[in-house]
Amino acid sequence: MKSVNLFNFFEVPDGADGEFLAGWERAREVIDGWGGFRWTALHRSLQPKAEFRYVNVAEIESVEAWQAAVMDPAFPRDMPGTPHPGLYEPIREDPTSEEAECVILINPFEVADEEDDGFLAGWERARDFLREQPGYLGTRLHRSIYSPVEFRYVNRGAFATAERFGRAISDPAFPGRAMPYKAHPMLYEIVRR
Repeated sequence: MKSVNLFNFFEVPDGADGEFLAGWERAREVIDGWGGFRWTALHRSLQPKAEFRYVNVAEIESVEAWQAAVMDPAFPRDMPGTPHPGLYEPIREDPTSEEAECVILINPFEVADEEDDGFLAGWERARDFLREQPGYLGTRLHRSIYSPVEFRYVNRGAFATAERFGRAISDPAFPGRAMPYKAHPMLYEIVRR
């Protein structure tokens, strides 16, 4: 089976960052012991009051590797907050050139299965607009491998700065505002690898 991407969105209560990070480190140790994970990166929102304060993104060799790791009795289940995990496959990509000093946009979308065509057309219009903006560093759109799921699509992109991203999406010509799908966009920085 081909590799998949994990996106795990975490709602972490105020004041629980330290405990959450310690739990994430324990989980990563268990996962590393099972193998099958090519890379992982923990992202923290630039806004402290974000809906999803942390997002873990990983590339996994197979669904079976993920299932084996999380079923391990040593996998921590006492981390503070609420996780929202999902497994995804990349379906659209502008090669990303993440720089040491950049911000990461992670945007999960709530889209019904029967609305795929309309969503993809709208996403492509927004991507085409953003790729012409100063500071754009690339993007990758992922679709859930399971259905139904909370977030059918997740976009992960990179911009040179939060200011440049803000200017791009504030432009009245930005077509992303016209998309009729519930989105949860937030800018992140990578805090653990």
